[in-house]
Amino acid sequence: MSSVAPAPAGIERVEHVPVYGLVVDQLRRAIHSGSFVPGDKFPPERELSKQLGVSRASVREAIRVLEGEGYVETRRGASGGIIVLDRAQTEDRLGEIIRAKLPEIEQVIDFRLAVECSAARLAAMRRTDEDLATLRQAFTTMAESRETKRFRAADSAFHQGIARAARNDWMERSIIDARAFLWMTVDKVAENVFRTAQLHHGQILAAIEAGDPDAAERHVAAHIEVTRTDLIRIAAAAPPPTSPSPSTA
Repeated sequence: MSSVAPAPAGIERVEHVPVYGLVVDQLRRAIHSGSFVPGDKFPPERELSKQLGVSRASVREAIRVLEGEGYVETRRGASGGIIVLDRAQTEDRLGEIIRAKLPEIEQVIDFRLAVECSAARLAAMRRTDEDLATLRQAFTTMAESRETKRFRAADSAFHQGIARAARNDWMERSIIDARAFLWMTVDKVAENVFRTAQLHHGQILAAIEAGDPDAAERHVAAHIEVTRTDLIRIAAAAPPPTSPSPSTA
């Protein structure tokens, strides 16, 4: 029998993904990037299907999945709709999740260091007055609103604003994807890193305002490394997984 020839480098097997799964990914990412915060409503099912270019059945199935995961709740009545929920996780459960995903988290943080530090350098050299106004507004919002949902949205706006100021669409898309992954994993950690995060945000903003690419890169690196340290500490503090008890005959 003839064997199947190995695929050339860079070509991987294509896996079938149901359309509703792609919709779930899009909506979940929108929540974790701060586009929708707890208490917000998703657009109606009909509007979502038009915006996403999929059938209403696919949107309906995706909403069911998100409801099962605790992201949204469908409420009836005049004031009802698809409501985004605040997915609370206990610290122990959060630690278990982080520990299970720590190798991938470390890779994403390494990626952020490579891309976001370069974006900050470019932003310091290319930013406009409009870019600075966007960054200042996001910084002010974070300083004035310490609740997780508002801080998260402003934090995303700040980092995306840096990428936009770098004038590089590839960097902007990559930064959004990497940050969305971390938010999906550690959504409640933000409450524990507000103080150091906001300190670094101020240093980054000052460096970009001053047109100092070296300082901008340095402060972004410090900011991301603090995130790494916090996540490793939370993973280490989680109780070890318990072995299942032997069944009795």
